[in-house]
Amino acid sequence: MVDSRTLPDDEFGYSVYTVVALADRHQIDAVDGVRNAIGLVRATIQAHVTIRGTFFDIASLKDLRESIARVASEQRHASVEFSPGGWKFVRSESGRHAALMPCETTPDLLALNKAFDQVIRPASTNAYRDEYKAHLTLCQDCTDEQIAEAERVSKDLDIGDGFEVRSVQLMGRVGPAFGGEWKLIESFPLGR
Repeated sequence: MVDSRTLPDDEFGYSVYTVVALADRHQIDAVDGVRNAIGLVRATIQAHVTIRGTFFDIASLKDLRESIARVASEQRHASVEFSPGGWKFVRSESGRHAALMPCETTPDLLALNKAFDQVIRPASTNAYRDEYKAHLTLCQDCTDEQIAEAERVSKDLDIGDGFEVRSVQLMGRVGPAFGGEWKLIESFPLGR
């Protein structure tokens, strides 16, 4: 498996891509507050739920955008529902700790994932083999100190019960995970 954290930028200027649904402004601000408080240095996308996971090795950014626009126009709005239990803190022996808010992987979110996967998979290479499980990432690739601080400062963090998905965003990362930056390529409204 390729380490997508260190891939070079392609001819279109991005190392990897993903399709996400951005959270509400309040949720974005709350998550940004935690990320800033712990000194997170990894490139991150504003608070979101991934719709179609990280991929690379595309032949045409123009064709990708057109395919995503077409699929988005055919999709229904969906709801993201946060699972009960709050933030989940994942500590790993490798020192790559993370914190996330699990979400219900509803039929609506699965349908969105499947629809975008059908056009993205044949035109790219997947960075991961994971099964689709909806979640909102608070932080990842954290040190021991950062994950402990994230747990402390997010203890009383209220980001609500979820949010409505009325559009999806194609994001591209410029540069590596550490030292690079995620950029919005285009936002696509869902059609119904």
